[in-house]
Amino acid sequence: MHEPEWLKGGPFLEISFLVELGEEKKETVQDIIMNLSKVRSKIEIYDKNVGEMLDLFDRGYPCDEKDPQSSYMHSLQLRVYVSLSRKRRATLQIERVSSNAVLVNFWFFGSIFDASEWAQIGIKKEEMPDFTNFLKQLYSVYEFKIGGMAIEQDVLELLGLDETYPNECYRFENMVPERLLLDSSHFIEIIWNEKYEKLSSVPYKHTKLEKEGNLITIGSFHDLSC
Repeated sequence: MHEPEWLKGGPFLEISFLVELGEEKKETVQDIIMNLSKVRSKIEIYDKNVGEMLDLFDRGYPCDEKDPQSSYMHSLQLRVYVSLSRKRRATLQIERVSSNAVLVNFWFFGSIFDASEWAQIGIKKEEMPDFTNFLKQLYSVYEFKIGGMAIEQDVLELLGLDETYPNECYRFENMVPERLLLDSSHFIEIIWNEKYEKLSSVPYKHTKLEKEGNLITIGSFHDLSC
């Protein structure tokens, strides 16, 4: 999935969020990429052929080339640097997961140990607030419906489904508060946008954010990492 010279080994820390897909699908993804420059932590795109990647995303490719009725995948991956307290490599994955929803996912090398043989730096205990702040910064820019941080899980896992995407079970409106905390034990933190619906009861520590965000702390990175 990841090019060997960029991210290798594991586990991976995923910071992901779900946004609504507009009618102009290519433009929605263009806006996601353009708005990276608004995130407080500097994000640098390493790849030079972003325009070609956007064209490929727009065209898509069949999940099964032998099946004329096959659904189409619309996906791209960008190699990026993210400057937190230290500059880190990450893979930015953008996936169309249903006809009206896009998953945006940052993959970081998530071990607590450095892997010098792969030029990967680990995550120290004192660096975890960097990733929480990064999730909050992403919310401030994108005002997504739901976002989260976990080891090798993205926010679609909160729906508790076991379907490959694209699939209409992952429609934007299907992400609702009643479901997001039912299968959240593997998550470190979640941000829910209460503009869509107020949370009536949260059995975890939570903090109100600007723009009607609610940051919910569920677990600890060092309890889940290795």
